[in-house]
Amino acid sequence: MKLTIDTQTCDLGRQQILIPAYDSAKLADLQAVRSGRSLRVTIPASVRNDAILGFAGDPHAAQKFNAGLHTAEISHEGAALLSGHARLLEASAEGYTLEIREGGPRWASNAATRMFNTLDVPYASVLTPAAICSSWTDDSPVKFFPIIRDEYPRQRSSSDLLTAERILSVDDYHPFLHVNTLVRKIFDDAGYTVESRAMESWPFRGLYMSGAYVTSDTAGLESRMGFCAKRLSPATATANSSGRVYANPSTGYNSVGNIVEAASPMTLDDDGEYVSGLANNGGCFGLDGVKITFTPTSEVSAGFEYYLKYTTAHRILTRTRLKGFDSVYLGPDADMAFTIANRYTDRRGGISANYSYRAVVFNHVSGAQYRLTYTRNGVAGTAWVEFAARSALVITPATGTYASPVLQVRSGTTWVTYTGDWALYDGYITETGETTIELRVRTAADRVSPSSPKYFNQIYFYGAESGMALTLHKECSVRTRFVSSPGYGSMIRFADVACHRVRQSALLEALQHMFNLRFHTEEATRTVRIEFHDTFFNGPEADWRHKTDFSQEIVFTDTSSGIHERQIWEYRTPDGPANRFNSDQGTVLGQWSADTDSYAALEGEKVFANPLFRPTLSVKGHYANAPSAHIMQVGDRDAAEEEGAGPIPRIVVFSGMGDLPQNERWGYPLEEQSYPLASFLFEGNDWDGPVNLGFEDSDDLTGLHQHRDREIAQEASRGRITLSLRIAPHEYEALFSPGTGMPDIRSVFRLDTGAGEIRATLHSIGPYDPEAASVRCTFTRLTTD
Repeated sequence: MKLTIDTQTCDLGRQQILIPAYDSAKLADLQAVRSGRSLRVTIPASVRNDAILGFAGDPHAAQKFNAGLHTAEISHEGAALLSGHARLLEASAEGYTLEIREGGPRWASNAATRMFNTLDVPYASVLTPAAICSSWTDDSPVKFFPIIRDEYPRQRSSSDLLTAERILSVDDYHPFLHVNTLVRKIFDDAGYTVESRAMESWPFRGLYMSGAYVTSDTAGLESRMGFCAKRLSPATATANSSGRVYANPSTGYNSVGNIVEAASPMTLDDDGEYVSGLANNGGCFGLDGVKITFTPTSEVSAGFEYYLKYTTAHRILTRTRLKGFDSVYLGPDADMAFTIANRYTDRRGGISANYSYRAVVFNHVSGAQYRLTYTRNGVAGTAWVEFAARSALVITPATGTYASPVLQVRSGTTWVTYTGDWALYDGYITETGETTIELRVRTAADRVSPSSPKYFNQIYFYGAESGMALTLHKECSVRTRFVSSPGYGSMIRFADVACHRVRQSALLEALQHMFNLRFHTEEATRTVRIEFHDTFFNGPEADWRHKTDFSQEIVFTDTSSGIHERQIWEYRTPDGPANRFNSDQGTVLGQWSADTDSYAALEGEKVFANPLFRPTLSVKGHYANAPSAHIMQVGDRDAAEEEGAGPIPRIVVFSGMGDLPQNERWGYPLEEQSYPLASFLFEGNDWDGPVNLGFEDSDDLTGLHQHRDREIAQEASRGRITLSLRIAPHEYEALFSPGTGMPDIRSVFRLDTGAGEIRATLHSIGPYDPEAASVRCTFTRLTTD
């Protein structure tokens, strides 16, 4: 045995030195990884040791040993068995007592002490529709996914053909952070390299966790100078030659007046009813002449949340789009240009007898003549009707069967198939009509002061044709938002979107819980291996049948005696949509349990809850443009405060751009037949594969329990065996250095028990005596020998 301190060899006494034990369970315990190993050893007071330890037994020694950092290593026959730092615990005339501490790797200490948002992830962007859209296809570590905030369904009046169309704004997209990037950054910041097949597998490489904006207590500011203003009556105006309607009382024509009108509580609207939700604290909302203004009592940083509801005249422009007031200007940094979806159903896929339809030719040219044909009673190409306008009302005969309408255009003296875009709608639909629009957007914060107030007279609606009417509803509102979270046009960096109040280690612990991961650090090469349990303990087979020491007792253990009758894996407390799902289905979203069929098991159940993430339910049918889109629904409509996508993080898989059916388009800001598909649970469709981050199976989707099945089966049916093995020091050293070609802690071992041979993985090693070259080891038997 050899002990060196600062590369100097020490004299050893007669004390037996045992290398600290190893337990594979620590590979899954981040706190245990951080603690490392330690060994106390006493060496005699000799001339050599006195010099190495700085004559620590002399009270008049010039320098104390513990005043500096000292490295130590214990080796035997050239094999390094324990390396670390040495500290002196006791000194006497007889000798010195040292503690050699092989501390946990630096990455574990960093992760346990540093806050999440201190990760130095390179990211900077401006919160605009273009940036949101580009994040879906670039390699940015931050992507913005659409969310639906939980709310009660809104009712429409009986006279509306369609529900109001909710236009997506930047507030409908939430930042999500690429988990793979975050994990690697944790290790990179500490100087370690990650090797992991698990992290490159699906769905791990597609994992994203919800970010969080900074939160602050703004109740004081709200109580002193906050306001919420609304309209007292609807107002209607028509578009000027530029297609605009202004929200400016100083404009005599083409104006709906101020965007909102009153903020004082107990104000009556023009129908004689009290307007709900009004607030004008400190009288900061008022009029400057005819213009509405916000004049705070002191300089403050404030953004403004606009809720706009208006009805626009429209004309059917294409099969996917209506022409109308499709844009709103709220200021230089908040110019909302979107499109109005054409939600009328194209009936060309199936027509009925004795029914009226309206044919619309979108690229109609004056003077063109058209003919409709169909398949009547099985005869294709049967003439139906001729017309010479952009649209025409057509009726199918009272009897017969009809299908496959085809539009033809006259070319000279013949009819040829029309190659442009056209549609066939229900007959009551006309080329023009009305659509109601809802829009909620929060602007970036600006400095506002008593001498530099905020005016709201530069707002206008545009994008319509001259003469089209716009009616602004009295439900419109404007309110102050004294928050530092980004709004439309804000500059954002990683720290702005990663404000979770947790340590970096919380992410690693949450992933370990989900995927049953194992973390192994090789300090010599500064390499960290992260693998699933099954793939970590699946190294090359090692034949150790000849190493059994039969002079020592061999013990078989029923591992079910240490586990509960039922083990449950689940996520953190769900939110409103998931709670309602659980109530309706009589289940718990994401939860899975395993029962132990052994009377030796501990009574009751044990719950393993994820330390960080909560499950997320997605819904379809919410967005008018794309009812097939699968969108996360977050928050709790019954909660006292709006939660949004935080503060409890969510974990989802980004599957890339999901395809939509032919007649659907994603809304603002991407007018295409695809959308960002991110989900916790998604059954898949004809275009996109399934996702299941729940521990349980869902329909035909295997849950994350697959990463625990083998381990649970081994514990429940095979048990463990403890025996003594003859292991040379160099073999012991190689156990903790995977990749040398020798058996290591990941190997599958073939052992001789005296009563038969078994295959097993290494569970633990007792204190190792390199002089005896023998040690007690415990193995977990595999399900097959």
